[in-house]
Amino acid sequence: MNTFQTLLRKYMQGSMSDEELEELRHMTESLNDSELQQQLFSAWDDSDEDVKMDERQKQMMMEAIARNTQHRGGSGRMIKHLLRIAAIFICIIAGASLWFNRTTEKPSLPPDVVAAIEKAEKAGKNHATVTANGQTVNVSSDEAIAEWKPNSGGNQAATTDGERIVTTHHDSEFWLTLEDGTRVHLNYGTQLTYPIHFSGDTREVELTGEAYFFVAKDKSRPFIVHTPNGDVKQYGTEFNINTKDEIGATRVVLVNGSISITPNGGTESMMRPNDMAIIMPQSSEVIISQVDITPYIAWNTGTFVFDDCTLEQLMRVLSHWYNKHIEFYEEDIRQMRFTGEIDKYESIIPTMEAIHKVTGLRIEVRKQGILISRSFNP
Repeated sequence: MNTFQTLLRKYMQGSMSDEELEELRHMTESLNDSELQQQLFSAWDDSDEDVKMDERQKQMMMEAIARNTQHRGGSGRMIKHLLRIAAIFICIIAGASLWFNRTTEKPSLPPDVVAAIEKAEKAGKNHATVTANGQTVNVSSDEAIAEWKPNSGGNQAATTDGERIVTTHHDSEFWLTLEDGTRVHLNYGTQLTYPIHFSGDTREVELTGEAYFFVAKDKSRPFIVHTPNGDVKQYGTEFNINTKDEIGATRVVLVNGSISITPNGGTESMMRPNDMAIIMPQSSEVIISQVDITPYIAWNTGTFVFDDCTLEQLMRVLSHWYNKHIEFYEEDIRQMRFTGEIDKYESIIPTMEAIHKVTGLRIEVRKQGILISRSFNP
């Protein structure tokens, strides 16, 4: 924000000194209407506030400027210039607020995410169940959800409102597009409840499990995710939520934009990009810290990232993903540490071979599951 815009905002807030008022007068006199309008556009665009005025508020603003200037002993010329500022400022705010209230900016997916979606579909991993009106159907695409018309209460008429529940199982994930254009990537073992049509002044969904959100920007309707431990609220950004923590905590990682976290019974806390927030169960507090977000969001682009985790933790994830029971022949090897990346869409044999090369363990993929031992076949 430049000097003119700073002075203008201070004037509107009533926090300007006499010297600053005189400086604003000189600047205003040197600008034509077009230049002044451009400055006002920039001042409004740099503001995080939603400014909305009805006709009464506009008139009060004009009168307040005139009274303030007269009280300071300003000349008629000064009043004229400041009223010109107010008139243009009001027109800009009115037009911009109307535009923002009616416009939703749909998110665009990065190339690596688009590639991951194609891999998931090719590997047969993009599927879920959808429930509505007490009926459930298996789907493998957004189009299948849109085309599905569940009966209502035994009638043949298709439903057009209400909620739907999308559930992924332990060996699948799903990409979902909401009515406003928001894209949601559901990880395995996840459930999202959402309305077919968003109504009112908010967009609200409920999540249990893990999901990555690319939220459509809409300044007039914040997007709110309800989780078992609290709510996540934002106005258009990119973030990951995981409620599947072993101790029942909810972890939120902010990638881009700005969001707030409100635990059940607690107060709202703001997050910055690269922050991770942890909401503990039965707690009204939020723990926020800066982290390397890569391990927490890599799954969204087709990679499992493990950073110094135990072999037991690693195999727990893979057992779900590949739908295989894991058996450790020796108990102590459960605590071996592992750091590395695994392609989610690679078949099970190459994946186990890669883990074998890193750990030196014998890993056998059998019909009934996966057996892990040191160096011999039990």
